[in-house]
Amino acid sequence: YEITKGSLWIVPNLNFYSILNRSRGTYGDMNRKFADLSCEDPEYEIVERIKSYIKDENVKMVVNLHDGSGFYRPTFVSNLYSPYRWGQCSIIDQQKIDAKYGELEKIASEVVSHVNGHLVKDDHIYHVHNTRTNEGDKEMEKTLTYFAINNNKAAFGNEASKNLPTHKRVYYHLLAL
Repeated sequence: YEITKGSLWIVPNLNFYSILNRSRGTYGDMNRKFADLSCEDPEYEIVERIKSYIKDENVKMVVNLHDGSGFYRPTFVSNLYSPYRWGQCSIIDQQKIDAKYGELEKIASEVVSHVNGHLVKDDHIYHVHNTRTNEGDKEMEKTLTYFAINNNKAAFGNEASKNLPTHKRVYYHLLAL
């Protein structure tokens, strides 16, 4: 890609040890540490550094790449394809915010449409998953994306399915970006 205006910051492997250990979180789920976190937590400094990046005045949009289990579907199809799975979706916490790129649902829908135009297999279909965090989802209130939107930054999660091999997960992340 060629950046023609503005800048792009890439912060790779935020949760490096969990990636190496192929676990949700060596010291707990890092994506649930963006609300209140004890300074005694082993990941405190990492989380605070990420928060400082997000709060930087130059940052207008945050895209958090994840690999989620199964395949998200708005309605239950099976244990692998259901609303309780996170793979293959663009995640937003609410429909919109009052910020640059604040039409979260519109942008996520455009991303999903683009990805779905380039699927490897039909069952890899992407969906928008609005967690409606601002309506009181206490668990999701702890996430990086919710921290970002509460700091007036557009924020999206992109989940590729862990059930796919690495090269296909990377393919879908790149399509979404």
